[in-house]
Amino acid sequence: MLLTFQDRLRIPWRGGAKQITLDNVVTLAILIGTLLLTAVHFYLCLVIMLLLPLVLLYLKRLFGTIHPKTKFFTIWFFGSCVYLVALFELAVPLLEILPQENVGFVVLMTLAFLCLLKAKQRAVLNHLSALPADMNGVDSGKGSKEQIVLFSDRDDSDDGATDSDSGRLACQLCRKYVPPRTYHCKVCSSCVLRQDHHNVWLNCCIGKSNHRLYLAGCLFTLLALLVFANLALTAVCHPTPIFTLYGIIVMMPDDCTDIFFQYDIALCFTGSVYALIMATFIAIAIVKQICFISFGLSFSEWRRREHVKRRNCLWNWKAFCFGQ
Repeated sequence: MLLTFQDRLRIPWRGGAKQITLDNVVTLAILIGTLLLTAVHFYLCLVIMLLLPLVLLYLKRLFGTIHPKTKFFTIWFFGSCVYLVALFELAVPLLEILPQENVGFVVLMTLAFLCLLKAKQRAVLNHLSALPADMNGVDSGKGSKEQIVLFSDRDDSDDGATDSDSGRLACQLCRKYVPPRTYHCKVCSSCVLRQDHHNVWLNCCIGKSNHRLYLAGCLFTLLALLVFANLALTAVCHPTPIFTLYGIIVMMPDDCTDIFFQYDIALCFTGSVYALIMATFIAIAIVKQICFISFGLSFSEWRRREHVKRRNCLWNWKAFCFGQ
């Protein structure tokens, strides 16, 4: 009976209805229930907002050990964004917000969704074919989780790397030669071209084909979260003007002492705090990406303490933005 219910639990989608599994429903229920609970009382909000990042970090480590291919964090992240959009449109006092501010927030969140979804869809293009190749006597190393790394003399070029055996990676898990700066992802069970890292929030690897989309999605998400937090807080708290930008008065919240006397107002406040927490972690990820790109390294290379020939910062950013 439960399997029948789960099979019929679907949502309309382009190309056919998509099935919704019970674990996805449970994840969304936990997310929404937790965020709704934060608006009940100030101390409850304080405890939950302090514990929530710690719990998510613990679950990230736990799932990485027992179930690394989980969709829990993907559902949590996109569900959080949808929740904030719905909260902004339904609960935030829109009479206190200019129409162009509302449109700006929706546009930023839409761009973030499109970039991150496209990055997730293009992740499969980073995976190399699993067809076996002649290893030319390279030991397969049964049970080994590492790969022999032989960097070529090229700086950042993958083109032509398979023309000769020198300077190619010998992946001991896939039993094939792969281009330089290619690493095997144990979660995806595939070699990933110019892998940066496996992102649990998108449940895919970030590599050559989706790295720029991932960074753009993070930037748009950060801007959308900051705009949401500012507009929601200045709408429910006593605002104070800071400066004027293109005829729009930018304000900051001044007094938020009486927000928990009304549930919908408290809901807007707690949503803003949650958005700022998300923005903090995304900002940290963006700073790390900017540093690695500037030095011409990927996160995988930095974690493995492997180095390639680097050029200057400008050349590294040019190769990242306009590289093939």
